Amino acid sequence: MTFRSKLTFLLLLFICCAASRTHAQLQKTADNYTTYYTNAGKIGLTITNFGTIGTRNASWPNQPSCEYPLGSRIEHIVQGGLWVGARPRKPYPGSPAAVVSTGFYRGSSDDIPEYTTEVGARMTQRSLLSGSHDYNDYSISHQDFIADYTDRNTRVPTTGDTIVNHYPIGVTVHQESYAWNFPFADAYAILSYTIRNVNVDTLDDVYVGLCAENTVRNTNYVRPGATGYFNYSGIGYDSLARMMYAYEANPSPGNVPADSYIGEALLGTTPFPDTVANLSSLLSNTYYNIWRYSSGLSDLIYPATDYDANNPYNSRYTRMTRSNPASTIAALRNSPGNYITMLSVGPWRSLAPGDSIQVVFAVVSANKKGNEFESKDTPEQRTDLYNNLQWAQRCYIGEDANGNNVLDPGEDIVVRRAGGLFSGSDNKLTRYVLPTPPNQPRVHVEVGNQQAAIYWDRSAEASRDPLTGKPDFEGYRVYRTAAGADFLQTQSWLTNLPLVGDFDIATDTTGYNTGLKSILIDTSATFAGKTFPGDTAKYFYQFPPPRLGATQLNGWQYLYGVSAYDQADLAHNLPSLESAMSMARIITGTLPNAIAGDVGVYPNPYYSRAYWDGNGERYRKVYFYNLPAEAMITIYTLAGDIVARLDHSSSNAGDNIDWFKQFGASVPPKF
Repeated sequence: MTFRSKLTFLLLLFICCAASRTHAQLQKTADNYTTYYTNAGKIGLTITNFGTIGTRNASWPNQPSCEYPLGSRIEHIVQGGLWVGARPRKPYPGSPAAVVSTGFYRGSSDDIPEYTTEVGARMTQRSLLSGSHDYNDYSISHQDFIADYTDRNTRVPTTGDTIVNHYPIGVTVHQESYAWNFPFADAYAILSYTIRNVNVDTLDDVYVGLCAENTVRNTNYVRPGATGYFNYSGIGYDSLARMMYAYEANPSPGNVPADSYIGEALLGTTPFPDTVANLSSLLSNTYYNIWRYSSGLSDLIYPATDYDANNPYNSRYTRMTRSNPASTIAALRNSPGNYITMLSVGPWRSLAPGDSIQVVFAVVSANKKGNEFESKDTPEQRTDLYNNLQWAQRCYIGEDANGNNVLDPGEDIVVRRAGGLFSGSDNKLTRYVLPTPPNQPRVHVEVGNQQAAIYWDRSAEASRDPLTGKPDFEGYRVYRTAAGADFLQTQSWLTNLPLVGDFDIATDTTGYNTGLKSILIDTSATFAGKTFPGDTAKYFYQFPPPRLGATQLNGWQYLYGVSAYDQADLAHNLPSLESAMSMARIITGTLPNAIAGDVGVYPNPYYSRAYWDGNGERYRKVYFYNLPAEAMITIYTLAGDIVARLDHSSSNAGDNIDWFKQFGASVPPKF
């Protein structure tokens, strides 16, 4: 078989069918969990059951530390963790008067968490999504993580290793985290810490903080840990928002900007610290600290004599009780570097044995807005960061409209029952309340030669507003990327899909009133839905519309998304809300043949270093067409020497090509 092409390395193909292979793998159960990360929305934050967030990029690129948008490989947090400080009336033997237990402190390899889980403890996951295998009636969000740990151990229970210089306060921590897939709530994760005094006596002057090494970098171009990776973070603090934040001030050495923000904000506490009356006055008891990462004894803010290596507990505790001078904070905004920052709140003057306090933070991400240089940090650039934080704050407040931690008359408007929120009253202060858009459509994709069609069901049309109980569906929106968007817009192609279709019901005064007829697979009154082999769902709509006959380029990647949206709720000052997109990543091409036909290859001719192939040898790709589902591809020179053998299976096509891992790992492909 001869190809008339200029392809310099592909001269002859020998094709034979090959048997598929599978591998079984045993896993060891661990008490410390480091593999849980949020993926319900667009933020991928690793959360553990020993007081830390992030991974120090130890699992890069297979697991995010704090990635936004999920699948982009743009990282934001190296690691962070919970701090609890207090003055025990009966301190641990040999302990200083004021002690602090930390999940994360310095960011170096010898920074061992001082929180541990008991032997056999488990971290659990639950979800409100009815189709999830983690569905649980008592879930708060689309993805809850629940964990319990303590600072009481001076040795790690699972290994017996000593936790050096750790003096327990005597607390347990019940940790819950929440994440949603709603488009207005998919860029943040909420961290709730309930800290209980299990000491034999009272704890005085209690403070709680969240510490983080925020490093915003595009790891597609700057490998974590490489020279210069950590030294380009710009930082800021907004006291009114109770939020510390960071951004990438310089994309060197990769020179492809991350162009995004990460923020950690204090959403609230229960009860308030002793001198605080309501949420708006909580800022007076919120503190911000920053220090430069260092493995030695130098420190940017505190003199060496007060540094932790010399006086570990008084220094840590002091940092929790005060903010850096405002002049210092302002100066650091224009001095990029590698910083550790902490947001803390307190004091609770006393915490009796058995009593607890709850402190809730949000980790918030956003793309920068506008056209300013990446090195800038303007209010316009922070627009989406503040919008996302406002949704997180609104979610936390729930029924507590005046922010006083009390259910006042007129505030009891929802009931949390099995499966979600419902209109009504239950005499309980309900938090984590979000308006609910229509149900997310279920989609199915069919791909062929220059053809792709995305189908979806009618489940969104049965949606009802949880507050009014009324039907609340308006229409569907379809999104699709243009060919080449994956490598031309690496920072935004996953979050800014262009709208290619908007179809809403024609019987009201909202929207364009286009009707849904044009996207119906079958317009007959008796049509009961289209089904596909191995899929029990019934599908009623198709895009591109069935009668349009649209085509797409083979070999190019397209990302489709279908969402449902509702009418605006003017009575509750809510805009029209849109569900999360049901997404599908497709690459059009010929389907597998039962018997190999006229096998070919494209692009033909192939040009080395083509722009669309990305950077590096393993990003290059050539497509074979008219192959059977399973095959062995053998490549020869004209002299008959074997150049390569490729074990082909349509079930894992492209697995060993880095291009697919970089530009499409967030959504499973459909070839």
